[in-house]
Amino acid sequence: MKRTLALALAAATAFAVGLTSTVVQANTPYELAIGSLAPDGSPWRELLEEAETRIEKNSGGRINVVLRPAGFMGEVEMVQETRKGERLQGCGTTTAAIAQGGNIPQLQLVELPFLFRNNAEADHVLDAMFDEFGGIMDRRGFKLAIWSENGWRSFGTRTKAIRTPADLQGMKMRSQESDVHMAMYKAYGATAVQKPMTEVLTALNSNVIDGLDNTALFMQAGGLGEPLKYFTLSRHIYQPAAIIYSKRWYDGLPADLQTVVLDVKDLGTKGRKMIRAEEGAMMDNWSFFGVEVIELSGAEREAFAKPARAMHDSFAATIDGGPALLGKIRGKINEKR
Repeated sequence: MKRTLALALAAATAFAVGLTSTVVQANTPYELAIGSLAPDGSPWRELLEEAETRIEKNSGGRINVVLRPAGFMGEVEMVQETRKGERLQGCGTTTAAIAQGGNIPQLQLVELPFLFRNNAEADHVLDAMFDEFGGIMDRRGFKLAIWSENGWRSFGTRTKAIRTPADLQGMKMRSQESDVHMAMYKAYGATAVQKPMTEVLTALNSNVIDGLDNTALFMQAGGLGEPLKYFTLSRHIYQPAAIIYSKRWYDGLPADLQTVVLDVKDLGTKGRKMIRAEEGAMMDNWSFFGVEVIELSGAEREAFAKPARAMHDSFAATIDGGPALLGKIRGKINEKR
């Protein structure tokens, strides 16, 4: 059995039941509790563990990093708790969750479906606009530490294969708690059902939803391989993810420790590489679960892209400063084309 398959199965168990939280050391003056949905053994968990090690070492033990177990709480709730800086002082999560939980709709623009053609375009936008997006988050009570990724989202379904946009019409699809994801499903004629990721497995098994979209890595690591029957490799949304801190907590740190907790930015690039290295292996693993993989031709994928791209400008117009920000994003994309 491939290492990645063993990883996915072991991580699924941890995700479903939750793990015992790290014991907090009482003698450290500052605690940095970080929440995420990343199961043990996943690339994102490895990224968090590397950040934990670096921060604790470079702070000389003055910051104790506590990584909360997968499923500790939903993504949106984690973002809300991070802003408070009490139960959590940080979290590693998707831009959609930060946008929703932090009331930062501008972040939804980087998750417009079929915005990016490839990883190089996405990387260029994230890296070139790090400070701009960081400033937007800062004004809403967060400190951006790392840009990484969840990856390319595709459709997983249990009732029928998705080969055309028409196949989605009337299907009950789990949508991330995100306006842009809801708008995409509306464009395809699907019935979008907003649910936190922690409730998706139960919803699939009880026929509350017919499917969802996410990365192959996250679906398998999240224990969703068993109820799914089809996986359509649409790669319709590139989804960034980030590690963010509570600005209230960050502002309360001494200046030298503020430098320490932000000196992890380079781990974002490493995290993207780790996630992408697993993608091919995870595609091979679908056969173990009995899931049929549907690979779309260029013309078939373009059929999904056309109605999705048609909503870009109208969606941006619903966001304060959205058209101008989308223009900047497009400008950065065009630099790579």
